[in-house]
Amino acid sequence: MASNIKRSPFKIMQDVLFALVLREYLTRFGSRRMGAFWEIFEPMASIAFMMFIFTVIRARSMPGMDMPMFLLTGMIPFFLMRNIIFKLMDSIGANQALFSYPNIKVFDTYVARVLVELSVSSTVYLVFIFIFGFWFGYDILVAYPLEWLAALLVGILFAFSLGIIFSIVTLMAPNLKSIIRILFLPLYLMSGVIFPLWIVPDKYLPWLLWNPFAHIISNIREGVFTHYPGINGVTWSYPIEITLITLCIAMGLYRLRRQRLLVK
Repeated sequence: MASNIKRSPFKIMQDVLFALVLREYLTRFGSRRMGAFWEIFEPMASIAFMMFIFTVIRARSMPGMDMPMFLLTGMIPFFLMRNIIFKLMDSIGANQALFSYPNIKVFDTYVARVLVELSVSSTVYLVFIFIFGFWFGYDILVAYPLEWLAALLVGILFAFSLGIIFSIVTLMAPNLKSIIRILFLPLYLMSGVIFPLWIVPDKYLPWLLWNPFAHIISNIREGVFTHYPGINGVTWSYPIEITLITLCIAMGLYRLRRQRLLVK
């Protein structure tokens, strides 16, 4: 006689997330030949190209730190946050057929996509760290691991919150997706990813620091480098406060619209 074991809600959520993560991997890696290779190689190639420009062609240097490590510790976190936002923004449309199953919630697809982005970005980061440390002899150690992890967590939560908000808003106004994607190009340039914030003139720096990504990237680098210069105006409180506000808005919107999200 077959046993009728009732699964706990946590076990159901765990199984759903595993299935959704597996589906995301199969969709991304199986959509083209050598999909897993290209999923890792493409972000690595774009990062390596930027490093080549700034370290070889323009021959820039950073006091007390290696320029490639400076770029790496800004580019990968920013691309991670950007990709989380973009993937969550497209999550509802990409998973619409799955919402007919009662155990699968829209929120589960958000979490699954964040986990996949984390795994891809972590792999890219580890490959670069191995190359820089083993072949080039750069200092790849993280000076303050807890500070580094805390700054990363704030960035991930901020991106997660924005992704949820954009996924709901763009469902009502799909044309906003293109505008949001375009806006991330100036954000990339204004977040101190490829240049240090301390070179920005004092009269312009306060305007740049309205951007939470600039604080997050700077805080991440402070956790990596032992002698990272302090930047006037960069704080921990501002990105944390913005993240909490954004998270509350995202959860409120999701709670209000969660039933309508199931019907396209």
